[in-house]
Amino acid sequence: MKKLMLSALSAAALALSACGDSEHPAPPQGPDFTTTRTPDAAPVGRGFELRLRGTNAERYDSVLVPVRSLEVTTPTGEVLPVRLMARTVDLSRKDHAYLVGHFFVPEGVGAVKVKVAFDDFGGWQQGGKAGALDTQVAPVSFEAPVASLSERGRAVLLLDVGRSLQPTTESERLLLPTLKVNY
Repeated sequence: MKKLMLSALSAAALALSACGDSEHPAPPQGPDFTTTRTPDAAPVGRGFELRLRGTNAERYDSVLVPVRSLEVTTPTGEVLPVRLMARTVDLSRKDHAYLVGHFFVPEGVGAVKVKVAFDDFGGWQQGGKAGALDTQVAPVSFEAPVASLSERGRAVLLLDVGRSLQPTTESERLLLPTLKVNY
């Protein structure tokens, strides 16, 4: 069982390393990413990034968390266009904030509600041990002022791995997110 779990974690880590994550990705575009446009076809509003980074993860060699969805809405509930970029992130990587997705905020919107949902299970590795990570928790949500997002063009979720992973058995952990948001 341990060999199977380590093989699965290794395969996931290899897949992650094959997927690039540029510091300056191209702006979202395409048929699934619509924007409000002026008569001369220029977008009215601004695109932003959502990133996710693990902190306090020194005890772990790997903490893989699968991202299911990203949803961004206005305070009145209008769904805004998003493009999900990362499907799995390794929260043990130091000084790296994974690009979870892009979203577009139309001009005149003062704040947005952001919601990130995780898939059912991830994995963890610590020394010679490995196991399943239950990520079947309520989505992580927060409200972000557009003025704060505009400062750097992004919001970064900093998830405290040391406090968020709770042992349920010797080989299983439960993710109870403890985090903060930086702009």
